[in-house]
Amino acid sequence: MRTSRDYDRGRTTEDALNLAFEKDAKDLLTLEEAFSFTRLSDGQLRWQDFIRPFSESVSGLESGADLSRWFDTNTFYKKPTVTKKLSTDGSFVDLKKYSGDEHRENANRSLALPGPYTLASLVDDQFYNSREELVHEFARVLRNVIDHLSKSGYSHVQINEPSLVYQYGESALNNGKNLAAFTSAFMQELGNLKLNVTLHTYFGDCSLILKTLLSLPGISTIGVDFTQTPIDNLSSLEFDGKGLGVGCVDARSSLVESPEWISEFCSVAFRSLKPSGLLILPSSDLKYLPRKYADQKIQAIGNAVEIVGRNLAREEN
Repeated sequence: MRTSRDYDRGRTTEDALNLAFEKDAKDLLTLEEAFSFTRLSDGQLRWQDFIRPFSESVSGLESGADLSRWFDTNTFYKKPTVTKKLSTDGSFVDLKKYSGDEHRENANRSLALPGPYTLASLVDDQFYNSREELVHEFARVLRNVIDHLSKSGYSHVQINEPSLVYQYGESALNNGKNLAAFTSAFMQELGNLKLNVTLHTYFGDCSLILKTLLSLPGISTIGVDFTQTPIDNLSSLEFDGKGLGVGCVDARSSLVESPEWISEFCSVAFRSLKPSGLLILPSSDLKYLPRKYADQKIQAIGNAVEIVGRNLAREEN
């Protein structure tokens, strides 16, 4: 955003920056409401990177000065260091600095958070004795954050776990120990949350571990990045009462998918995988695209939702 660059370079004021963030957040929420989205997001535009709110608010996690690449995108984050036992009351997520537009009710608002395995994979750990211990500690931190969200009126949270499936990192795709560390931490700390939980994996093919993820308690929807995961790879799986997050809208391509194509893909996914419901998602965060294309993809999703709804109603009759 141009205003944020101007602020960083001393060419505008903090008040002007705050007004720009608020306007963008309101515009995005208004667009989502126009299509009757059941889960609203302000895009978390104030989050300089996905980890920053944690490094600036969690005791024991110190923000670093060096920038590290965010997976294989052209974006970066400040890599924090774990220096002591992690601790937080979770309240930081409701601060204006991080939550964007606060003029709407929270009941339909959704917040995306990095999962415990991804957090553990993207920090420099100088305190805990093992990756497994660190994953558990981040799961405990996230439990405090999500409990605070629930008390603040939020009804849904999306836990993003790209590190589980990103093939160039220490993923869980071919490492049973890493997968076990995640599942153990999730079941212990995040398996009985008081709101709806979507677990979304992206930047990799989740088919090798999806059966394990489907067995986790407390998850209402599993998100799949279908730009990386062939749908045929999932044909033998049973969703067993869980919903499917259809991440077929490519968040890293400016090519805008047609609502008809999105709805047809969702219909195929619904018939072949038989989930309890569908949630149409971008494959990952839309912040990798210029706002113009991100908004067009949101509109395409909104129109596709209407088509899918009509088609399902027709099939039921």
